[in-house]
Amino acid sequence: MATIDLGWTAPLHGLDAGAARRGVLWQHDRIRGLLEKARAIADARLGGEASPEAVADAVSDLHSTIEVHLAFEEAVLVPLLREDLPEGPGRVDRMLDEHHRQRRMLASIHREAYNHPQLPALAVKLGFLAAWFLADMAEEERELSMLRPAA
Repeated sequence: MATIDLGWTAPLHGLDAGAARRGVLWQHDRIRGLLEKARAIADARLGGEASPEAVADAVSDLHSTIEVHLAFEEAVLVPLLREDLPEGPGRVDRMLDEHHRQRRMLASIHREAYNHPQLPALAVKLGFLAAWFLADMAEEERELSMLRPAA
């Protein structure tokens, strides 16, 4: 499995709500494909059809891709949400808390994949990660639809 190009560069200036939404949704579309492949690899490993290395590679690809995506979301969404009163600041806090939990989980599973790729539980964890991120992206997309453009 190869890491996908998310097309991310740090914006020199803040993005408006529409551009931020389009950027996040574009990345979500690409990440969704990666997550579906990861889930298929996890299922194949549980069925004895994929190698431990394939699972470890999928975990590594997810880790690096999601890290880039989270950094992008934080760079473009935090400034917009902080200005989206009255709910925005609370949404920022929840998003950053969720990102912290996601980073911890990804780092933990990545370490496990690096040190013990042969463990059967790794495929189960990869499947869980894929399902978790797919559900999280769906929720984020619902919330993004409520982001108000600047006045």
